[in-house]
Amino acid sequence: MIEYEHHIEKYSLLGYHMYSHMIPESEWGDKKLAKSYLEKYWLSQAVYDKEWQPIQDKIFINQEKGLPAQVFSEQYELLALRGGVLLEEVDFKELQKCMLSLGDKHFVVIENTFGGKLDEPPFRMKYPTNISWKELISGNFISSILFEMFHKEYFLFSESGVWGRYSANEYQDPLNIIGFASEYRSFFRKEIKISQQEEHELSKWLPPAYKNRIPYR
Repeated sequence: MIEYEHHIEKYSLLGYHMYSHMIPESEWGDKKLAKSYLEKYWLSQAVYDKEWQPIQDKIFINQEKGLPAQVFSEQYELLALRGGVLLEEVDFKELQKCMLSLGDKHFVVIENTFGGKLDEPPFRMKYPTNISWKELISGNFISSILFEMFHKEYFLFSESGVWGRYSANEYQDPLNIIGFASEYRSFFRKEIKISQQEEHELSKWLPPAYKNRIPYR
């Protein structure tokens, strides 16, 4: 069985269109397009286990808990953004500039299974860092579920292991937390834009474990 067969059969159902703003209802459920997208960008379990999970485990802790627990190892500095979805176009382009500056070749999107508690197979995706936003969202319903559905949480990181992003979409106040090694502070603080209004709002949303590591006032 192809690892992503379940994703194609389940999410092609028209009822899942309720999560989408990108795809007209009349175009939802294009299995051929979704399969082509997954053939290009799906990350197999074997490759994930061998090459990517060790990097994930270096960056992230308490993976089976998620927020409000601390999910980043202590050596990473943190920034927080409003959450709710995995990535929007502006978020992606800001993050892409950081990845390209660091020389990253690929990044991955790994759905949090909360220690295997999910009732369905998780998403695992691998993309080149120079991918366009248009291509990133070109997978019909698969892209829509990945980037718009707010019932999932994800780890996002690259092969360098010097940064990571956690999308806590299901937390009571949805947050995207970005962690990075201190020597790369300039890349991230330059490119990731946070307004004073957003900082003020986020200061009220942050769980206690993050208050001292993200000093928003």
